[in-house]
Amino acid sequence: MQKQLSLVLTALVIMLPINLQAAQSDRADSVKVGTLGGPTEKEPVWNDSEGRYSRFLVRSGAFHALVDDLDGDGRLDLLFTSHGGNMIRVFRQTATRRFEATDEQEIAGFHPNDTIALPGTPKRYVINAEGRSQLRVVAAQPDGRLTLISDYSQPHPLGTTPFSWPGWGPLSLAVAPYTGSSLTLLRDFNPEKGETKEAIKIATEADPQPARLADLNGDGVPELVFPTFHGNKVWAIEHAGLEQAPGLRELASFKKGWPRQAVPFDLDQDGAMDLLVPMSVRPRIVGLLNDGKGQFTRRAPISYPGAIGVHTLAVGQDAGGRYLLAGGSRALVLYRERKEQAGDFENRVVERPDFTWPNRVELVDVDGDRWLDEIGR
Repeated sequence: MQKQLSLVLTALVIMLPINLQAAQSDRADSVKVGTLGGPTEKEPVWNDSEGRYSRFLVRSGAFHALVDDLDGDGRLDLLFTSHGGNMIRVFRQTATRRFEATDEQEIAGFHPNDTIALPGTPKRYVINAEGRSQLRVVAAQPDGRLTLISDYSQPHPLGTTPFSWPGWGPLSLAVAPYTGSSLTLLRDFNPEKGETKEAIKIATEADPQPARLADLNGDGVPELVFPTFHGNKVWAIEHAGLEQAPGLRELASFKKGWPRQAVPFDLDQDGAMDLLVPMSVRPRIVGLLNDGKGQFTRRAPISYPGAIGVHTLAVGQDAGGRYLLAGGSRALVLYRERKEQAGDFENRVVERPDFTWPNRVELVDVDGDRWLDEIGR
């Protein structure tokens, strides 16, 4: 990661670029955020003079960010969903690291959550429209505007995960609720019509979080992996064949921690997909090592040098190595794996006195130069 393009989503949130080339020891180096310029209503995109980072104005803050080529010009654009602002705003990348803002769009309705891209063609997106109790399927136009394709009634959706299982059609969806005790699987979902062949509720403990896809046992069929927040457990929903209901299996349990994510990541690089579980009220990231058959053992946790715990975690890889980006209370931490030891990380801290929690972080090559960029919101 030789450069960092930091994409920050409100006028008050600033993320400085982090240079891990200078981090040569085990200690967590710290960089404090100073007073910098920022976007305005008139100029909603602000770039620093050296082209290191950009800031974007999103009313009431961004709950979720989607990075995708929305307008079809070959460049990645940014779509920010504002839960508090009840709207979506698109920033089109018209040249390398140069973005143009669209007007705010109210298509998401009251208190929207994640907006995700669906696989396949034509390109479609799903808005988890919590206040409308709908999944809203939309298409993006060349100017960044979203147009409605279909609606599917779904109580208070928080996040949706597209997946494909044998015998389940080309596209199915796993929907996590904003609050509740079940995940809903929409088998063979048709985004053009907003219809599904079957809706299957999988009972869980309270507050299941949005699922991630991971092939845990190497059979080529991905499991849906997710934590339950207050239950302090990690689970997998497994394909059980054409005539059987999907199975729910507990993968790990913790005494405390309130995990929000279970992130697939091959920690020991043995070819089996392991899991990283950041603890939101403990300063650590728990690693679960997979034996290749879907059974997990706990390894020594990765320490988090911020206060309280880790609210959000992203992973990524470029020519510089493998990285983790963790956001928590008043701190953003970038980890780089040591080349001599798989799963061992050095880190660098950016203190964030201007806000409490980042909603999400991402590591994505936004500008197409083959180096990861940091996105915080």
